[in-house]
Amino acid sequence: MNKVLFALAVSSLAACVVGEDAVGTGGGGDDDTGSGSGSGSGSGSGSGSGDGVAGNITTDTTWSGVVKVTGAVTIDPGVTVIVAAGTKVEIAPTARINVKGTLDVQGAKGNIATLGPATATGNWGGVSVDGTYKMSYGLQTGGAIYTNANSVTTIVDSEMNRVPGDYLVMNGGALDVQYSNLGLEVGDTTHCNLHLNTATSIKFTHNNNAGAPFGLMFYAGAGDFTHNNWITTRPMVDIEPGNTGSADFGESYFSGGQPVGTTGFNFAPIATAKLLDVGPR
Repeated sequence: MNKVLFALAVSSLAACVVGEDAVGTGGGGDDDTGSGSGSGSGSGSGSGSGDGVAGNITTDTTWSGVVKVTGAVTIDPGVTVIVAAGTKVEIAPTARINVKGTLDVQGAKGNIATLGPATATGNWGGVSVDGTYKMSYGLQTGGAIYTNANSVTTIVDSEMNRVPGDYLVMNGGALDVQYSNLGLEVGDTTHCNLHLNTATSIKFTHNNNAGAPFGLMFYAGAGDFTHNNWITTRPMVDIEPGNTGSADFGESYFSGGQPVGTTGFNFAPIATAKLLDVGPR
């Protein structure tokens, strides 16, 4: 029987806080990199050649080929950046992508688009969403996703894994993740795959959630978590005392058995075998 733990351990909380602060403090970084916006956004409009992309992107842009992000990037309100199928976005360790407009990752089956670290095993500052983030047939690794108030994040047929803290952190907005893999069953580094503080709406269905010590930390809101695989040998649902959330996990499979001790969670009907119609199609 899968044991549900309360999120009181200092080590667990520290890991979550560090992950959020890393991007939270990045808001001021926009000003620090403003002087570089001319050359940065210019490079961003093409294939990513030249000195790389950094600073504010002020006009609609398509990234293709290999795009090197060398510093903090802000997609301005009303601006759309498309990441074309087959594109590899290589992001420096200190860089992050702040989405105030729209970031649209348009991979294709057999020709995915990738957002990842500049070095194979490295990390980067992640994607902070104030506007709209869309990813289809994408791979995002090494950098987390942070959603903020009034944002919209839609992910389908994609892979997300391997960050040093929590992967998908919600501080507001709407989230819709379907037919995707969140975490690696073996060898992932993520502490918590889903850390949900507050949200307008949450839909997480037909996914594999795997590999992290905690698949879910759910502190507020209402969520549709139906028809997923939750794969781990350790606890997969961590609830803070006094949580106000409610969630439907119907038709889901838990490798460690149905979690116990939850409040406001529905697990019926529970799947008794690993689901085969989940993950990227």
